[in-house]
Amino acid sequence: MTGINPETPWIPADADQTFDPLEHADVRPSPDRPLVVTPRGGDREVGRSCYQVDTEYGTYLVDCGLNQGEGDDYPDFRGLEPGSVDAVFLTHAHIDHCGGLPVLEARGFLDDDAPIIATRPTVDLAKTLLEDSLKIHRREANRDGKSQRFTQADVSAVFDRFQPVDYGGGRVEGIADAVDRDPLVFQLGNAAHLLGSAWLVLQTGGYRVVFSGDLGGRADHLPDITPPPQADLLFLESTYGATHSHTSFGDAQTTIYEAVERALNDREPVLIPTFAVGRSQTLQLLFSDRLHTLPGDLSDRVRLVVDGMAQEATALYHEYVTDAEYMSEAITNRARESGDATPFSPPQVEFPESDADRRAILEDADPSSGGKVPIIVSPSGMLTGGNSPRYLVELASRFHSATVLLTGYQAQQTVGRTIQNQVDAGTDDVEFTTDATPFGTDWPAADNVTWITTEGASEPATRVTIPAEWVTTVGGLSGHAAQHGLLEFARTVDPETIALIHGPDYAQEHLGNHLATNVDSVDSVTRSRRLTPIAVEREGDPETAALSPEMFESEPDNAYEQLEDVFDIMAALNEEVAAARTDTGRSEADVRDIVRDELERAGLLED
Repeated sequence: MTGINPETPWIPADADQTFDPLEHADVRPSPDRPLVVTPRGGDREVGRSCYQVDTEYGTYLVDCGLNQGEGDDYPDFRGLEPGSVDAVFLTHAHIDHCGGLPVLEARGFLDDDAPIIATRPTVDLAKTLLEDSLKIHRREANRDGKSQRFTQADVSAVFDRFQPVDYGGGRVEGIADAVDRDPLVFQLGNAAHLLGSAWLVLQTGGYRVVFSGDLGGRADHLPDITPPPQADLLFLESTYGATHSHTSFGDAQTTIYEAVERALNDREPVLIPTFAVGRSQTLQLLFSDRLHTLPGDLSDRVRLVVDGMAQEATALYHEYVTDAEYMSEAITNRARESGDATPFSPPQVEFPESDADRRAILEDADPSSGGKVPIIVSPSGMLTGGNSPRYLVELASRFHSATVLLTGYQAQQTVGRTIQNQVDAGTDDVEFTTDATPFGTDWPAADNVTWITTEGASEPATRVTIPAEWVTTVGGLSGHAAQHGLLEFARTVDPETIALIHGPDYAQEHLGNHLATNVDSVDSVTRSRRLTPIAVEREGDPETAALSPEMFESEPDNAYEQLEDVFDIMAALNEEVAAARTDTGRSEADVRDIVRDELERAGLLED
């Protein structure tokens, strides 16, 4: 297997939209090079994940996300031709993995019949997130006097392309009409990062690539990560690659609860900027389990507010509370045995529907009036878009003290990162600029909130100053696996090459060194570079067990039924392999032999 050195800048400075990375690198799929993967985003950054996969027969994308910071928002599509993408695989619904799909549609890169393949919950959640993304995009385009990059028609066209599947897999040509003879096989397994999140395997000719997607394994309401199969090449996320292990989930929840209890005692409003999907539901479960333990006077004082898209996402979570494929046993048992069909919505939760509702909540929170104290859970988690930055400016205008809890990753060039950097630097006051708008006609009069005009903007922005002591960063709630979890996943995949994606430079450097010395099978660990192809080359007989083509000779529906059994066997074998490594100390070669013997007995190994 050969990977072009991702450390070497090689893209010509004058490369235009016709620049073809495969042609430039002279790396084309062939019988001896069955798979070529080219990152188009997510390289040394947390955002706009997008990877092109080429076989002899087709061109596919894995994810197509949006960068939530400033700068280049969407993947680098240079070299793609109209109608050239035969299918898209979506690992999960977070906007940094799906937010570029409407742009892909608007630019005509998808074949007329190209499906977007994802699990059922991912399809449901992505529809909600993409509708919200359109609203934000439309507002920003109008504000800056620019043309929209995509419209409602593009979003609707994306929805029409969604092909919902469950965990498992099949032959791509069975659901992608754009290809009629590609032997490419896909498999999706639970990544435990988000409802419906998945890792992805693509296999052809006995060679496999695994895309980790975003890995979790930390949320109590999701099942554990399904062990992935062995592969030749692993694209591994690295968001927290420099963090050996997170603060425990329970300790993080306790930190939040204690901060909320202190704020209630002091009658301070609480703002928790949060991701609408995943983190919001985690927080609501926390409050559902613990708010009833508050002393009577505090219990009467609290007002739990869940805002914006978090409400819609929570309703979708409730559609799956009895589905053991997507929810943990604890949640499914809770829903069935207690009859609680809405465990992610505490009894006292409020969902404001208008700015008038939001304004009334804050006006009632005046300590001098003895009103209720709001605990506000609101997107976005990075204080860029959504209602969370609006709440923050309103708090700054109205209150002398408040509690702001940052519970998630803050990407570069977001308001959340600006605030976090200043707090970490030990400043007394934090200053930031936002394009958030008031809940009324103007912000309440305050010396620390002023309108300013920024160069090139058609509308004024708001400059805000708050005490640094308002802000607390809470680690441990992340839905991303830390270094230890990433290592275990890599050991299970047992690849020759690992390409690190979806992570900052420093995290990839730490993780790369750790993997190189702790994954026995690895010959090379690289940090993926945009538009730099990495190829899987044939080197004699493949070492990974291949799914037999005979399995797919029947009609597609029958083939899918057969595959359910096949992937059940594969999943069981993967679990046994993971246990064997941990419990017996067997070498990688021993484990490979065991797996191949089992697959031969099951009739799943190619001759």
